[in-house]
Amino acid sequence: MMVTRTLHAARASPSHFGAFDHQRGGAGRGQAAVELALITPIVLFVMLVGVQYALIGVAALGLGQADYQAARYAATHSSASQATVQSYMVSVASPIISAGSGQYLTTSLSPAPPCSFGSTVTVSVTFNASHLLALPNPFFGIPFPTSLTNSESAFCEGSSS
Repeated sequence: MMVTRTLHAARASPSHFGAFDHQRGGAGRGQAAVELALITPIVLFVMLVGVQYALIGVAALGLGQADYQAARYAATHSSASQATVQSYMVSVASPIISAGSGQYLTTSLSPAPPCSFGSTVTVSVTFNASHLLALPNPFFGIPFPTSLTNSESAFCEGSSS
């Protein structure tokens, strides 16, 4: 009986568990390293694609807001030309849209000025987003949009300034 107690006491000693954990810990660290090596490319891929779509999404939101402002400007300034409307749009647009002084924007105004009171004026905008792509297009089969379009309409209010 005494031998049994001594044996159990030896198994339960902290030094014995420490030695066992140390031997097993090397294998656990190796397994963790392999798992990290397997998951890192997947996480990196998802993050890169997410950031790329976020950039394009910010541009799409900014384009919508700039187009709304341009339609409002065209409706309140009935004699404003297409160039004047685009210039105004670039001046109020977010930095991602107004980059390069609006060189990535193409604007059309319909109908041509002047805009009579009560009629509708439509501003259509196309934004070339290819300069926003940091990844190759397509990236492992995932295509990114390179051209964003938006169109806004407003009722003309008739002032001519």
